[in-house]
Amino acid sequence: MAAGHTVAGFDHDPEVVAKLRAGRSPLGDALTAMHETGRYHATDDPDWLAGCTVYLIAAPVPLRRGRPDLSLVLTAADTVAGHLRDHDLVALESWVTPGTTRGLFQDALAARSSARYHLAFSPERHGRAKLVGGVDRRSTLAATAFYRTMYDVVVACATAEEAESANLAAASERRSA
Repeated sequence: MAAGHTVAGFDHDPEVVAKLRAGRSPLGDALTAMHETGRYHATDDPDWLAGCTVYLIAAPVPLRRGRPDLSLVLTAADTVAGHLRDHDLVALESWVTPGTTRGLFQDALAARSSARYHLAFSPERHGRAKLVGGVDRRSTLAATAFYRTMYDVVVACATAEEAESANLAAASERRSA
């Protein structure tokens, strides 16, 4: 928001949307600031996505029987895919295993969209640095350019898999420390 972007915060759950509209969110004070700019709209109406050019997917990935449950990530892909146009950017920010962005996630998008969009993985981070890796060079460049509008430091990885692996390695280091 500080970068001047207009944001549509989409969720399928109307209760989550009601909380976001009331300024209650894990984002805390940041959400209040976003509302005050007039450039943030929380919605459960997928039609709001029609005018977007950048889609950031930050769906939860719970563990079910010790394995990641990607159902919410794939539901998000299905919702976004119906609105994609050529040159749009889709960045998966959810915690996923290496290969998910280029594999299941890209397959889910391609099942509903023939657009030539850019696709990258960029783990959700708080702070001044951002990690980015695309499924191809153009996707990495598009994601890097976008995230540079909001972060002081953007580290471009060679591939989406490298960014996914680096994210999991960093999480393991934090847990073992």
